[in-house]
Amino acid sequence: MASFQTPIGMRSSTMLETSCGYLLKELQMIWDEVGEDQFDREKVLLDLEQECLEVYRKKVDGANVSRSRLHQELAEAEAEFTHLLLSLGERSLPGRPEKMAGTLKEQLDSITPALREMRLRKEERMKQFRDVQGQILKISAEIVNENDDSTPIVIVNENDLSLKKLEEYQNELQRLHSEKNERLQRVEKYIDKQHIYATSQKQKQKV
Repeated sequence: MASFQTPIGMRSSTMLETSCGYLLKELQMIWDEVGEDQFDREKVLLDLEQECLEVYRKKVDGANVSRSRLHQELAEAEAEFTHLLLSLGERSLPGRPEKMAGTLKEQLDSITPALREMRLRKEERMKQFRDVQGQILKISAEIVNENDDSTPIVIVNENDLSLKKLEEYQNELQRLHSEKNERLQRVEKYIDKQHIYATSQKQKQKV
């Protein structure tokens, strides 16, 4: 009987050989007792060998499909992770090794948490971009006197979500705020002048 300390692959192989050998001996004993013809015996053994090979082939084909799927999932995860790094303008994610090692499942398990973290970062960055760009569109419309109460349609370029690009939008928003305030001040001054002029005209008429 195989020891439990024996590697599982060797245990399975040993158990299979023992079981098959035992059944083969039992079959030969039955043939001897019955007086089975040698040609028929060889034919049955050949059929058994062929059936065994077909079973193994199906298992190997299934394992190959699973391996190919894991390779594909890993490649897609790596590609998405790299794209997120580039779009967010980051070189690497702290805590994740640059080179992965181990089995395909281990590598996939290794990159999955990092990929999840990068997706969350992207969503948060997208919110920041939508907020800033939305304010830019709204103030721009106010400056050109477009009376539109609808929510502006914001299109965020997902290929460039870097902090540098976000800072550019924030600077543009600040510039527009300044321009809006200057326009409001000019309008207020103009209104004050008109009010003073109208008041002086009324006083002249009274005199």
